Amino acid sequence: MKRILFISLAVVLGLSVGLFGCAGPAIEAPESIKVGLARDLDGLLSVFECGYGGAVYRWFANKVNDEGGIYLSDYEADVPIELVVRDFDLMTWDLADVTEALIETDGCDFIWGGPGTDCIFTQAPVCNAHATIFIGLEGGSSSMIWDEDIDGWPYVWPSLSFSTWYQMPVLHDILEAELGRAPKAYMTYIGGPGATHGIEYSNACIEAFGAANFIDGGFHDYDLFATGAGPAVVAAAKAAMGSPANPNYDVCIFQTYPWNVAALTIALLGSDFNPPAIVFGPGANGNDYPVNFGPPNVEGIMAYVVATGETSTEMAQLYDELADQIELDWADPGLPCEQGAFTSGLDQIDHWGHPCYVAGLEIWQQAVENAGNLDSTDVRAELVKFTSANPADTVLGDAWFTVFGPGGTGGGILAYECHPGEIGQWQGGVYKIVGGNDLTGSLIYPMTDNWGWL
Repeated sequence: MKRILFISLAVVLGLSVGLFGCAGPAIEAPESIKVGLARDLDGLLSVFECGYGGAVYRWFANKVNDEGGIYLSDYEADVPIELVVRDFDLMTWDLADVTEALIETDGCDFIWGGPGTDCIFTQAPVCNAHATIFIGLEGGSSSMIWDEDIDGWPYVWPSLSFSTWYQMPVLHDILEAELGRAPKAYMTYIGGPGATHGIEYSNACIEAFGAANFIDGGFHDYDLFATGAGPAVVAAAKAAMGSPANPNYDVCIFQTYPWNVAALTIALLGSDFNPPAIVFGPGANGNDYPVNFGPPNVEGIMAYVVATGETSTEMAQLYDELADQIELDWADPGLPCEQGAFTSGLDQIDHWGHPCYVAGLEIWQQAVENAGNLDSTDVRAELVKFTSANPADTVLGDAWFTVFGPGGTGGGILAYECHPGEIGQWQGGVYKIVGGNDLTGSLIYPMTDNWGWL
């Protein structure tokens, strides 16, 4: 009986202390929210640090911290974001070990994505095994849906739009509307370390256009500058097209990464290639493309897009703020970013990726705030609550993740219904949305005999 009385008195005393404010919070707030990133800082993928996702994650953390941090109700405290960035080696692909170290050695609470689709496939199983939320930056893959990987990765949340989410279907539909018949596509796609990206887009193109309307140009080299094979890739596309007056296909798709977009554009400028339409992968969707090659030489080139500065005042403001971050990155000796020929950070705005990365991180921030703590299981429970009927407030307006798996038990991908655009086209030096939900221009088609290099 005495022991029972002692416990009761302890409970009463504890309640009294809490009621009269004689003790602080029961749990001390963490010093920071540790976010881990595995990034290529000195290899080919380091291009993604300069603009692309690199500028976004630095800008986002700085903005959140300038505003006081993220409020965690469990600790009754505003807590800043601390970025823990580790370099990974592209050639040995030690990305899994680096991600493991971020979680186990550095004690990171969350992981934000590496630069590319292949990175997601490597990091996802590691993060999932550690029950650590992964928020994607660059990279997104249709095969995560096709192969049902995302169903078993409840902690994995990519944000970037991609081939079937909803690019290839929209490209098919706008061409069909122009032609009044089923369009035919030719595609060559990146191999080597980028093969996951290449296979994804070729499969998605076959699915959207139909196997009978798909001409397979096969893999091209991972680094066309290193091999000097850019002119040969263009020559193969030209041979497959046949006569420009009666081409064998309606669109030529060079599905590759930014350095190869540059190599192939240089090859185009030295060619007489004259197809009705050209679509490039990542690298032709940013303001750096006309800066590097001149507006007349990129006129009519298509690529992917989510939003431009014409989409909304909020998006225009975002791009201005990201431009400031990009200019800061030029002056940072720890980053592989140089100003070069750019006159403003606006010259490196990415109309495809930037809106998705920011929206995904904004949803993550709201989920963390709603959870009130840094437990990934609790944060995931909040992520799944955002739906079309209960959206998060983001730079894209109302936004949410589509959740996969039986009963919504898997991971999520930023919903394509949130994308203002899918297909963009360079027109008079301005990137226009010509396919998607919120158009800012009308498609120019065909471009036959109108290419700047002819």
